[in-house]
Amino acid sequence: MIIVLTKIKNIVLDILFPPICLNCQKNIGGGNKSICENCFSSIKINNTLFCPVCRARLAENKKICHFNGQYLLAAAGNYDDPALKNLIHYFKYKSFQNLTPILGEILLKYIEDCRLKIENFIVVPIPLHPRRQRERGFNQAKILAEIAAKNFDLDLIEPLKRVKYTKPQSQIKNNESRQSNVFNCFQIENRESVKGKRIILVDDVFTSGATINEAVKVLKINGAKQIIVLVLAKA
Repeated sequence: MIIVLTKIKNIVLDILFPPICLNCQKNIGGGNKSICENCFSSIKINNTLFCPVCRARLAENKKICHFNGQYLLAAAGNYDDPALKNLIHYFKYKSFQNLTPILGEILLKYIEDCRLKIENFIVVPIPLHPRRQRERGFNQAKILAEIAAKNFDLDLIEPLKRVKYTKPQSQIKNNESRQSNVFNCFQIENRESVKGKRIILVDDVFTSGATINEAVKVLKINGAKQIIVLVLAKA
């Protein structure tokens, strides 16, 4: 009876408040959706790794430039893609956690298309400061990290701690100021948890790279062997 009543309630809600695509704002019709098929299919998913310095495509997932770089960038899409940018915005800033399956699908499709060999890696999310996490209610990077870890049967650990409450990077336009904002904002309490490990470091977007670079610096200082940074989109 409860299941039947729930279905009736959902039908009535769809009639009174029809679902609207978060990207094009058009009526989607019935069903529990957040983006229409046209907008979702318009999202271009990448199929290579990238240089985190110059953003060059790495066709064979190997460095062809900036050989002294500390990591490789794995970006599922591009932040100038309107549909993907809108999904990330609603997920991160509007607390639309129901977008998790959609964003997870994009992330996993990219890993498959990219042919990433990550069997011997561990998964590490970029942490939020405890105060910021209380404000937001969740850590979007950890949600994405859990998807990757679960799908590929990898261990997820949280060795990084955010010890400084910093201004959101999205509110800072100057790259030098972004670097200063996150300087020494991460610490690792247990060095053995990352020493000698291959790590998938997960965040939502890669813009200036300041936050990621700071996290990578701490991981490398503590003995991380190899790092691939996995994000939904790069700027």
